[in-house]
Amino acid sequence: MTGTMTSRERVLAAIHHREPDRVPVSFGDICFSMIFDHPPNGYRALCAELGIEGYEEPVSSPDDGGCVLNVDERLRLRLGADIRSVASGSSRGFDFLPDGSSVDAWGLVRRRAGPYWDLDDSRAPLRDARTLDDVRAWWSPPDPADPAIWTGKREEAQAHRDAGYAVMAVGGTALQVGHNYAFSRGFVPFLTDMIDDPAFFHGYAEMLTDWAIAYMTAFLRPIADLVDIVQFTDDLGTQRGLVMRPDDYRTFLKPYHRRWMEAMHALAPHAKIAIHTCGSVHAIIPDLIEIGVEILNPIQPRAVAMEPWRLKQEFGRDLSFLGGVDIQELLPHGTPEEVRAATGELIRTLGAGGGYIVAPSHQFQPDVPARNIVAMYAAALEDGWYPLQAPAAS
Repeated sequence: MTGTMTSRERVLAAIHHREPDRVPVSFGDICFSMIFDHPPNGYRALCAELGIEGYEEPVSSPDDGGCVLNVDERLRLRLGADIRSVASGSSRGFDFLPDGSSVDAWGLVRRRAGPYWDLDDSRAPLRDARTLDDVRAWWSPPDPADPAIWTGKREEAQAHRDAGYAVMAVGGTALQVGHNYAFSRGFVPFLTDMIDDPAFFHGYAEMLTDWAIAYMTAFLRPIADLVDIVQFTDDLGTQRGLVMRPDDYRTFLKPYHRRWMEAMHALAPHAKIAIHTCGSVHAIIPDLIEIGVEILNPIQPRAVAMEPWRLKQEFGRDLSFLGGVDIQELLPHGTPEEVRAATGELIRTLGAGGGYIVAPSHQFQPDVPARNIVAMYAAALEDGWYPLQAPAAS
């Protein structure tokens, strides 16, 4: 069936809560729908399943957890991907230590663990910091004045726009106010500082936010008129609830998230802000809406109070949803028939009236068979045409 809309028109309709010709999809988008290269599953297996040959050797990076960065365009086309990402550039890469671990521009150490790169929390560079002077003595993040951040990005965004795709701006580490605190300080101090030394917490969070806004301003300003979605990332949930009390989120992170989002809305007033935040974040979704979040990802459906029907019912007037196809049980363990049926049901639930983009509930993990990825996108490309059937009763 041939679509009546371009990919961009389709995405814009959905995120403005209108019904497009078919439900839009995300594949290979940074943070939202990336894929690992880990035989017997993963990127190469998916290319083989779809008969795609002659692709470039997969490239991954420690700061993307090991996911493939150079996804073949033919793969995106076969799976109907409607979004193209434009990521900020950098002239500061990774150094590799004799033990095989990597060190990034912030001094964060990552160790290889199978297909993944995991942060070495025990080597967080600010773990022993006691004062903001200790932070200032260490402070040397990527320079927002570095031309590598924006060079060539307008041309890249324009090419995607001209090809009919929705354009998403991805600003690397400038997306992660809370994460940058936790990664550089250590996860336990990140939480205990809120209680033990709130003045230190706010002082460092202010520094991180000032830098993140300056960096994103340098990146986004040249492409703002071409961008449809701006991505933000700060994981706030676990399987059972928030990583902190809701009131602690409102005191210690919400003010800085608000500043970041207000700055991005001012820079790109026509773009929607999508937040990637894993796990059960139901308790603070009203707060996220209040500060300017318009698209919620990744919709982890097995987390507490994150059932898609619940989210659509309670927040569907204010939020669009991106994600939701279960990577914990359905995609790794279901049959293709089960995957297709469940994806179709999710589309009917979250896609009613628009407001939904199909994607997995996190990156495609190494245990997901290629045939199930194909079945998931088949549900969108073949069964996701409007008008949708009514969803089953919850």
